[in-house]
Amino acid sequence: MSETPRSGKGVEPLQVVRLSEQYFADMASSWQELVFDSDSDPLFMGWPWLYTWWETWAESLGLELALFGVFTEEGMLVGLAPFYCHHFRLPLGYELRRLHFLGNAWRISSTVRTEYCGLVIRRGWEDPVVEQVMSEVCRLDWQEMVVCDQGVQDLLQCQETFDRLGQTVSTVPRVIDSGVRVVTDGSFEDWLGQLGRNTRLKIYNRRNYLNQRGELRFRYVSEEETDDFFRSLNRFHERRWGKPCFEPDALRFHQRLLARLTPDNRALSVLEFNGEPVSMLYDLRVGDSQYNLQTGFLESFDAKVALGTLHLGFAIEQSFRDPQVLYYDLLAGQGKNTFYKSHFQGEHVHFLTVQYARHPVMRYIYRLQSWLPGRLRQSINRFVRL
Repeated sequence: MSETPRSGKGVEPLQVVRLSEQYFADMASSWQELVFDSDSDPLFMGWPWLYTWWETWAESLGLELALFGVFTEEGMLVGLAPFYCHHFRLPLGYELRRLHFLGNAWRISSTVRTEYCGLVIRRGWEDPVVEQVMSEVCRLDWQEMVVCDQGVQDLLQCQETFDRLGQTVSTVPRVIDSGVRVVTDGSFEDWLGQLGRNTRLKIYNRRNYLNQRGELRFRYVSEEETDDFFRSLNRFHERRWGKPCFEPDALRFHQRLLARLTPDNRALSVLEFNGEPVSMLYDLRVGDSQYNLQTGFLESFDAKVALGTLHLGFAIEQSFRDPQVLYYDLLAGQGKNTFYKSHFQGEHVHFLTVQYARHPVMRYIYRLQSWLPGRLRQSINRFVRL
């Protein structure tokens, strides 16, 4: 434990406590109360998502929980640092201990993707919590820290904190990815009017084309239909990409996650044509956002119709009609051929994945690597898991 003589709410000591797995399992209520009184993402940094991720992959991947809670003297939770440690041997025999945020298993295994990663801090307590919890994190035995899918400002804050704490680390940028979220607190018709002609055709106007040829129907999926929904989503995805979108562990994750969320969080939908499902959309509503986690559709349906985009148009329209939804978040990732999300007239969100190396040998290796051509460096790192 550690203490600080001040906090964002006045002069008050704080305690940083490393929490057990059992405590993690039992703290759903306090975790969620903190998330909704913070600026953290309410889906990806919420207890249902992160605990379900841990429950699904921790044991099979050999992960060690490094979850820290920050409490006031009265016992109020004001911060969470959701980390884990992973220890492995490189092909050359060197043992490496990495610290990761919960929710991603970079260079370990393919799990679900957790975006908007970071510390969870009650509003008004940011500075003292960051300082205290990162001091505790720096006392852990790790050679590298991997931060996946975090915003630019959060990464800058992390580097500044290392500098203040006297930590000598090398910052190694890995991946920059982009996403788009549509602001839905205005008029759907006004938003449509801002779209390019071709985008508006794909998102909305093709409804008329299909309605002239049959019955087009958008509807939400009931809880009883969930298993069929995932089977259809996997089937469509396999036809389009050559593999299912959710392998058994990922499917188990999403089934457990839905069981922990409320019915109001569910926004799974199907687009039917003449009574047959032709597109599936896996969305969740949490806080003031609706998140598009996955799409799957019948690719060979009609050369004139982009089914996935058309289905998104229905879901975005429903978000505009719902006063509690302020954003429709398309999240990170490219399309099969183009970055189609860029045409949706939304806010662009940039996600960075960065390594922080503090072991002298690793810092030296990465410094040497910086002189290598990019593709050669990537190939070497992929082989040796750096």
